[in-house]
Order: sequence, then structure tokens, then C-alpha cells
Amino acid sequence: MMHAQTPTPATKLRVPRSAWLILGSGLLLGVWVGRYMWDFAAGYNGALLLRAGLNPYSLQPLLNYPAGHVIAWVYPPLGLRLFLPFTLLPYAAAINVWLGLELLGAALLAWIWARHFWKFNLLTQPAAMLILCFGLNGALLWQLTTGNVGMVEEVLLWLALAALLQGSDFRFGGLLALAALLKVLPAFFLIAPLVAFAQPRWRAFGWGVACLAGVFALNPILFPAEWQQFRSMSTGGAAAGASAWQQVLDANLFQYERDTGADNSSALFFWRAALPAVGGWVAEKTGGFGQPGPYSDELVYLLGCILIAAVSLFHLWRYRQRPAAFEPRLVMLCLCLVFALLVPRLKPYGLVIAIAPVVYILYRRQDAAQIGLLLALALIPHYSESALPLPIARLAKIAFDFLPLITVFAAWLLFLAEMRAKPPALATASRTE
Repeated sequence: MMHAQTPTPATKLRVPRSAWLILGSGLLLGVWVGRYMWDFAAGYNGALLLRAGLNPYSLQPLLNYPAGHVIAWVYPPLGLRLFLPFTLLPYAAAINVWLGLELLGAALLAWIWARHFWKFNLLTQPAAMLILCFGLNGALLWQLTTGNVGMVEEVLLWLALAALLQGSDFRFGGLLALAALLKVLPAFFLIAPLVAFAQPRWRAFGWGVACLAGVFALNPILFPAEWQQFRSMSTGGAAAGASAWQQVLDANLFQYERDTGADNSSALFFWRAALPAVGGWVAEKTGGFGQPGPYSDELVYLLGCILIAAVSLFHLWRYRQRPAAFEPRLVMLCLCLVFALLVPRLKPYGLVIAIAPVVYILYRRQDAAQIGLLLALALIPHYSESALPLPIARLAKIAFDFLPLITVFAAWLLFLAEMRAKPPALATASRTE
């Protein structure tokens, strides 16, 4: 007589020790660098001035409120209300509370990415954990170091994208509006409902437009005096006598301080570093001037933006023509890379937006992961400036400064390759014919 065999219980996925080591190291470093958090002082100081009835966008009154770094608030007045509860605590206590919230935000981001975009258990993937904690020039650690309000922006943005995947149009619109409340740039993802699905989701797009318009309208309606102060601060770096539109462009797009690549690794600042290097080499060899003309770096940057947008839209159009299931998360993650390549100001903590797509594409296209690694290693400079009679040595130094941006660019190319790839079923059929 035969007895039915008792089914074997499903084996639990084992968490490698390396994953615990990476996670523990990242957490310890995050707490260690969280001692600084100089950007938190901007919100804390601005809220203090607001409670005192002073201009929160002015630096002068901050001399009487020594709370860490003397940095003024630079975002719309509605977002400053987020920091009012922290002013009930001394600065030393408030900064620790903010660090705790930042760590919770990092954990929430990892959960959103693993659950809705990566579709795997993060603890069982040490490589993904390594990129999360230390990848892209330690983007997440930079976020914890600065204490920038960008963590709030990132969490709200990724919650909005997850809501869009789940079919919740209103939640997408509301969360996206809140994410764009401070830095405006997340409004770029308003195009996600139109391009990230097989059929455009106009209802989600409409909710996004309505929520964005409603939230931004609250600033001049509820806080007219502070709104005027914000506008004066925003256009303060522009040339006098220009039109209002030119002032906004100059102050917020073209006239950022010329930081080094370590401080701003955007495509705009890449060209600001690369063009003078090439021009200087040309001047040495030809005896001429060889320097880039006025606004040459901005023009090259804008032309590059147009090219990246056009190539991305072309591949998206081709992807829609494939006789295979349309994957919204693939397009959404590609949009994150396009965003990182287009923004004119990309601080080290701003690269958090690229962590999820980089992890996704390296696991999706594991056959190309080794090529990407070799490419990244090849771009690390090994030459001194005097070793080669070419601008390569100078450009190698720039490439090292902008290696995170180059990594984002390589990941973008891999996403384009994935959109061009033949679906597995069709590839199998073509091999058997």
C-alpha cells in the first residue's frame, strides 16, 4: 500500500551574509554622515524667521538665529510649513528627528522600488543592495549627509509613480503635485500617464494638471507677501533690465554658480567643464584663442536635450509597435534616466532618482552588465595631463568627475536597447524557423 507523500514546504529564500554586511555598513555610514545635514538648516532657519514675522528668504536676520549653517530658504512658501513643527525643538534635537525621518524615507524608497519596480526581495540581492547603499557616487549617502528636503520629494514622487502603476489616477495627481511643490522639476513626470502605457491615460494626466495647478495656486493666494519675497529671491541672480521671463531663465537655468563636477554633475555642467578643456588644448596647439563663445555650453546642452528627448520618443514609438506585452514600469524607469540627463542642476543627492532604473536594467539585461562595468572602468582616468598630446587626459579628469552622469547615460542606452530587443517568444520562433 502506497501512502501519499507529504508535500515539502517551500524553502525560504536565504539572505546572504554579504547583504546584511552591506546593509549594516550603509546604515552605520548613514547615521555617521547624518551629523552634518547642512541643508536642513535652511528649512529650520526659514521656519524660525517665519514664526518671528520676518522674511524667511533673507540671510541677514539669520545672524540672530544661529542654528547650524546660515542658509536661507529658497523654495515656495507653502513648503516651508513642513518645518514649523521642528522649530518647537532645539536645533540639535530637531536635526536628529529629521535624520530619523530621512532614514525612514530611504527604507520606504527601497520598499517601493523592490515591490513595484524590481519585483524581487532586495535582501536576497547583494548587488542591488550595494548599488542602493553606495552606488552613483553614494547618492543616498549624499542625501543623508545634506539633509536636503529632496528625500521628501523622492518619496512622494515614487509613491505617485507606484499609484499610477496601480491604476489610481487621483492619488497619482495629488502625490505628484506635492512632490513638485518644493522643487517644481518633478512636474516633468506629468507625461508618464501619456507615454508609459499602451494607451494614454488622459484621466490621470488631467488629475495631475488639476492638482499641480491647485497646489501652486495656494502659494500666492494664501501667502501673497511671502510669494513676492520668493519671486524676488528667485530672480535676484539675473541681469538687471531683462524681461521677467529672461530673469527666471537666467536665475534658475543658466546662471547657477559654476561648481565643479563633484558638486553638480548635470549635463549642462559637463559641457561647462568639457568645452573650456578642449578649447584650451586648441589654443595651445594653434596659438589662437580656442575658448568657447558666450553661452556655447548652454547651447550644446540644449541641443543635447533635444537629441536625447527625440531619441527616447523614437524608441518609445518603436516599442509600442512590438507585438508583445507593453511594460509600463520599463518606460517609467527610462523616464527617470531621461529626467536625470535633462535637468540643468544635478547635485549628488539628486542622483537618487537614477538608483532604481540602474538596478532594474542591470538585472534585466545581465548579458550587458559586464560590458557596462568594463565601460565604467575604462572611463576612470589613468593618465596625467602631460602624458598625452591630446585633450584626452583633460577630458579623462572631467569624465571621472562626471562618472555618475556617464553611468546614467550608459543605463539610458541599455534601456533603449531593451526597447529594441525582440520579445523572447518571437526570438525563439525565429531560431526554430
